[in-house]
Amino acid sequence: MRACFQKVSRYSLFILCVSLCLHAQQPTQPASTDTVSRSDAIPYAQGKSGPLLSDLYIPNGTGPYPAIVFIHGGGWIGGDRTQMTRIIEELASHGYVGMAIDYDLSPQVHFPVALHESKEAIRWLRAHAATYHVDPERIAVAGSSAGGELAALVALTNGDSRYEGDGGSKGFSSTVKAAILYNAALDLTTPPENDESINKYLGSSCAAQKELCLQASPQAHIDANSPPMYIGHGNEDKDVPYSQFIAFVASYKRMNRSITVFTADKGPHTYWAKATWFQPNADATLDFLKKHL
Repeated sequence: MRACFQKVSRYSLFILCVSLCLHAQQPTQPASTDTVSRSDAIPYAQGKSGPLLSDLYIPNGTGPYPAIVFIHGGGWIGGDRTQMTRIIEELASHGYVGMAIDYDLSPQVHFPVALHESKEAIRWLRAHAATYHVDPERIAVAGSSAGGELAALVALTNGDSRYEGDGGSKGFSSTVKAAILYNAALDLTTPPENDESINKYLGSSCAAQKELCLQASPQAHIDANSPPMYIGHGNEDKDVPYSQFIAFVASYKRMNRSITVFTADKGPHTYWAKATWFQPNADATLDFLKKHL
């Protein structure tokens, strides 16, 4: 990993490197289990560069089940929908439909396009709830790293027409009941101004687009209507600073909003994929979901 950062800032391409490592560790076509079936490569939207695909993990049974839309990391420039396979399968085995999505990663596509696409995925899932045994009143969103930023924004902009986009399934809501954030990027105003991945995501630096940078920062969207959040972070994360987690949690508590925290002691970035923290984090996530979804 160290060589990955020799010619760029540590923050700029870290999520891309991590996502490639995670992708290499996981099978792209895991078989259906006794409790969960999987439908691969289902188009949910038309992206700027072609169809956007999703994988559906469906508990075996009639449902309807609560559902979670999962958004992968990769610095907004890499990664794919298979990145979170293991945690999705774990939650699906406990009765939650999982929808893992791709979103536009083209360098010509900038914020808020990926946010629009994430919300379109939630509308699409509601539109197809009967097909995939989903309870449309119980949908949450989850994400890791850059995907955690998008998941947080999906939840924190519930009902805000400025972030809906012009995609399909217009007659359905993109509102979610809760969000699950793993090592999420929460404040884009704090990394170095020359951060390459953030600059590509926004189209230029935060300094050049201060208002857009704030709009893309979940920290700036917390208010008295913010939905329940689960937020986990490693306190030795060298890529997304643990201080972002601390500030976000403090703001949520000041607003008297419901937030469930998980600290991976001595945990690195993407702590949730490591053997030490995988099951404790999954169990804490399930406890959160039982309470809020």
